Amino acid sequence: MERVYIVPNHHLPVDICVIGCGAIGATIAREAEDIPDIETVYLTDRSQECAAKAEEKFSKVRYVADIVPILTKIRLVVEAASQDAARYYLPIALSAGVDVLIMSVGVLHDEEFQSDVFRLARRKDAKIFVPSGAIGGVDALSAARFEDIEEVVLTTTKPPSAFGEVQYLKSKGIEPLEIRVRTTFFEGTAKEAVRHFPQNINVAATIALAGVGFDRTRIRIICDPQVTTNEHHLQARGRFGEIDVVTRNAPSPRNPKTSYLAALSALSAIRKITGPTWIGA
Repeated sequence: MERVYIVPNHHLPVDICVIGCGAIGATIAREAEDIPDIETVYLTDRSQECAAKAEEKFSKVRYVADIVPILTKIRLVVEAASQDAARYYLPIALSAGVDVLIMSVGVLHDEEFQSDVFRLARRKDAKIFVPSGAIGGVDALSAARFEDIEEVVLTTTKPPSAFGEVQYLKSKGIEPLEIRVRTTFFEGTAKEAVRHFPQNINVAATIALAGVGFDRTRIRIICDPQVTTNEHHLQARGRFGEIDVVTRNAPSPRNPKTSYLAALSALSAIRKITGPTWIGA
């Protein structure tokens, strides 16, 4: 008997699920209206009111209280909420064999959790996507790791309003809004940085994963009341040569703690994953 092979059409519009309707989630919901490769954006958030407003405003958005019932329908889960949300939702999505795009990359500083979800992704033939976020040079750094990288240093400078409530700073008696001169808040490893600044320095985790790891990546965090952008200065050197990239991001209109480029990076990654082309890999 002749065998018949059915080849799926991967370019048909797909459904995705976005966790969180903050600065990044709202941007995705809005821009998905103009992405032909996306059919439906299922949106979930602790605030049903926030998600319901997005559903009313955007034709592709559908609010869901629980993502489990829709996991058989969707191509991609986008985590855009918090490290706690990432820790909860990644195993659920990956266990169902669904790809995940993670914005709260800092959660992967936990070596046990990182190992567990990476192993789960392999076992379930699913992928974990980490977009470049609010920083340039990630593609070059991830290429350079195939040769010896001697040093990776990331210096992040933000205005006081970008820090919000940070327990690490409170424990040291530092109130960002009272800072009047350029002040270094932190110097240490990427592992320490993402633990102390879970909502401010996800780029440190991205750089660590792309390059030499959380323990060898050095991070400096500076508060400067004279700046109006979130600046990330990536420096790396090794046998490949040198990388020296400065990215100055406008804060998100919805949340000054989030760089607007981070939201746009999520959109770029979603277009690559759901569409027929991938540029910048």
